[in-house]
Amino acid sequence: MTKTLGLIALAAATLAGCAATGDMTAGGVAPAAGEAIRYSVSPCYGTCPVYAVTVLPSGQVMFDGQEHTAAKGQQEKQAGVAAYRRFAAALAPYRPMTGITAATQCEQQVSDQQGYRIAWIGADGRETVLTHDRGCLSPTNRALNTVMDAAPKMLGIGVWIGR
Repeated sequence: MTKTLGLIALAAATLAGCAATGDMTAGGVAPAAGEAIRYSVSPCYGTCPVYAVTVLPSGQVMFDGQEHTAAKGQQEKQAGVAAYRRFAAALAPYRPMTGITAATQCEQQVSDQQGYRIAWIGADGRETVLTHDRGCLSPTNRALNTVMDAAPKMLGIGVWIGR
């Protein structure tokens, strides 16, 4: 009986995770239920903030401020399941196929910009990765930049980043 209830709970969580991701209109792939999303922001040729963020499906957010951030080192907060779902849905159009590493394509290039490494991490540890140079411009990449600009507010971590 306990095993059956556990399987039902797992199935319900899986379906809830799928329903939260919405329609992939830009050709992205919906994250699997239970995937953590981790992104890191690289340095620029100045005082850009350098940090990494991990968001769990439970809404737990772990921040690691590395350089030029208001908070240094490890910080944690509960942003909520809704914040995770909004973030996952915002990134879904850019998510590569499961298990591969891809990079955004440039139409124009602006130098000295930060870069992102965005990883969707399955329960089995398998990563799906997108690398993006913020200076790699195209309509799709500008939209991705907008998503990444909104991430700190969406996840409630802006105070840790500063500026």
